Amino acid sequence: ISALVAMRRLAFVLLQVPAASAASGWVYANAGETAANSAAQAATWGGLCVRGQEQSPINVVTKDAVKTAIPVIETEIDTVATYVKNTGHGFQLFETAPGSHNYNSSVTDEVSEVDSIGGSKGYSIIGGSKYNFYQVHWHTPSENTIDGQSFPLEAHFVHQLDDDALHGTYHRLAVIGLLYELGTDDECNAFLDKFWNTFPNSKGVAEYTGDNFDLNAKLTEELSHGYYHWYGSLTTPPCTEGVSWNLLTVREKVCQRQVDKLTQGLAATQSGINFNNRVPQPLHHRVVAEMAKDSPSNPVNNISPVEVSGNWVYANAGETAASAAAQEATWGGLCATGHEQSPINVVTKDVKQATTAAISTHFKTKATYVKNTGHGFQVFETSPHSSIYNSSADIEVSIDDYSGSSKGHSMIGGDKFNFYQVHWHTPSENTIDGQFFAMEAHFVHQLDDPALHGTYHRLAVIGLLYELGTDDDCNAFLDKFWSTFPIDKKGVAEYTGDNFDLNAKLTEELSHGYHHWYGSLTTPPCTEGVSWNLLKVREKVCQRQVDKLKQGLAATQGGINFNNRVPQPLYHRVVTETAKVVDQEVSFAVRHVVLAGLAMPLLALARSV
Repeated sequence: ISALVAMRRLAFVLLQVPAASAASGWVYANAGETAANSAAQAATWGGLCVRGQEQSPINVVTKDAVKTAIPVIETEIDTVATYVKNTGHGFQLFETAPGSHNYNSSVTDEVSEVDSIGGSKGYSIIGGSKYNFYQVHWHTPSENTIDGQSFPLEAHFVHQLDDDALHGTYHRLAVIGLLYELGTDDECNAFLDKFWNTFPNSKGVAEYTGDNFDLNAKLTEELSHGYYHWYGSLTTPPCTEGVSWNLLTVREKVCQRQVDKLTQGLAATQSGINFNNRVPQPLHHRVVAEMAKDSPSNPVNNISPVEVSGNWVYANAGETAASAAAQEATWGGLCATGHEQSPINVVTKDVKQATTAAISTHFKTKATYVKNTGHGFQVFETSPHSSIYNSSADIEVSIDDYSGSSKGHSMIGGDKFNFYQVHWHTPSENTIDGQFFAMEAHFVHQLDDPALHGTYHRLAVIGLLYELGTDDDCNAFLDKFWSTFPIDKKGVAEYTGDNFDLNAKLTEELSHGYHHWYGSLTTPPCTEGVSWNLLKVREKVCQRQVDKLKQGLAATQGGINFNNRVPQPLYHRVVTETAKVVDQEVSFAVRHVVLAGLAMPLLALARSV
């Protein structure tokens, strides 16, 4: 126990490391201005804040919101406040730290420690997943708007998915947003008044000695009325995308006195700028979903994924192996600047054991064609079109045509991810202890959430490596369809062979466990936040099968007969290992070792949403 306590304290010390990727000297407006200035924000925030296509906040246009059956949000927040904080950019309760977010399912052992420099604060169930609660902070005026209307105040309850591999990253964040309408002097918010006057006007903390306040009681009634849901970003630098936004449809009252308290604190710490709202950002291709009491049970949203433009290459003409320089020069954007990119080299001695849920596949596929994409061989389309899974066995239809149809799903990390497609790389993109493999398959999925369609967020990949065998070790499964792929040009070829069972192919391999981390797409736009799950067991492939893929690549890539991105730096990320059996006490200790071993940038999240 004492060792765990020591490790936890060390983790808390390391939490003080600021995020290197956040812009320095960023402002909401120029000196003397009285409202948020988009030009000043663009000029001083930079990076993804300027070039991102899925940024927050947004203006929710209610008539365009797609009603759907998103799961109800449930809060199990368990907090005891001992202080309040002026971050320099706003008022905040609790620290942005994972601390000791270890949840014990034994009711008698559920302990939510006092939050001094970041302790366990409970969690919320958002979209069916468990998200650890970090902190709540306030903006004035509101950052999100409704049909163009701004509100005097907005609260952001910040969470992160309960996953060891996420600690020290900005990924899998979720925010519950609450808007406040301006009331009369008699309509001051009684909940805020429990602690509001305690906030200091200067940057820093002030002791809180009042009665404890119940955040669950505060949110439960509001949550029952539904919420707007979309994927966006942090609303301060570095503006990381992939944040699950959940804006409550019901609003609370606040009085002018309470708004003035926050504006006074902001003016004192922001050189007279008495507001802290980012201007609303373009929605672009995104969808806003509305979870309401009268939402339909079977929504369908047919929005195709965004097309990637540009002539990107794996290597320069005449080169015989992947070129990091050629890739950096032609891929650009996040591919060149991201710090959580894929593929990676898995160093097995450094992986941490974890109790990540076992993966199970529930594919329902019937192929009618195979495809040479111009960058590799692929079966099935990258399309959500009608990827709604119907549990009625007599009407499950999964024939995949050019438009992309329902293909079943996998349970990954306890969540349902719709299966899209599988494609192959040669040589492998991910490596193990520096070793490349002859080939690698990527089974691509996306979280079952209508608001994700048309985005690159909440993707998950199951990766399978192939070792080169003898001529007698050709892969029988691949040979069912491998020779059908067109090799002379980009396009499709009809497949008339027997159907193949992807579930049978993966079930045995999955039982041996996998390596898990968060990374990116391995082709432009290299969007980060992808859940990678690389199977530990490998399959055999023969040279004839590798050569078939190489021939197809050479014909469509100007003679370049490979399609692997070079491995990317791991930086602060953690690779976890899920095996057949993981001792719970070891996993508990590892959780704290993981925390203590990271120079974690999460303190920047103290005002990053």
